[in-house]
Amino acid sequence: MTGRGGMPTPPQWVQLAWWLWLASVVVGLVRTVVQLSDRRMLIDRLRQVQPELSQSEVDAAANTGIMFALLLGLLIAGAFVLLANRMAQGRNWARIVILVFAAFNVVSTVFTLFGLAVLGSTVTVQDTTVQVDAWNIVFSLVIGALDAAVLVLLLRPDVNTFFREARRRFHEQKAGRTGGHG
Repeated sequence: MTGRGGMPTPPQWVQLAWWLWLASVVVGLVRTVVQLSDRRMLIDRLRQVQPELSQSEVDAAANTGIMFALLLGLLIAGAFVLLANRMAQGRNWARIVILVFAAFNVVSTVFTLFGLAVLGSTVTVQDTTVQVDAWNIVFSLVIGALDAAVLVLLLRPDVNTFFREARRRFHEQKAGRTGGHG
């Protein structure tokens, strides 16, 4: 089955992986907003790192940090949406990038949870300066589960066939546009 421009239509597993990847991106953005909404914690951290700052300097640094983190989060989310769209169009390089990011996230979530179980949250916070609370754990589990599902879906044999067919058709179209010289 072919879609627009003679490219194969993505199978349901690719479409589901696309939706799950986007859900993971959205949950990640929500986690960022939730973390940044704890202004008191941000100011306490700033005071720990630079106790010599005045209150107005701490407030300015907190505001700047929040804005920077939000903009960075939106840029990363935008890049992940572009990757998802390219993957759904049959671009194998985008699938590989998504697989790498998803695998890294799943592995880091497992190690973080294992570290919390073995070392406890107090040691983890001291060693990493990452705030570990119930919300952060829930967000990590949800994102990890979504990314694990994306991994499974994008490695299915019929999905591999879709990406091979998409690459073949893409090269045929490219050769047709260049008159067969390329």
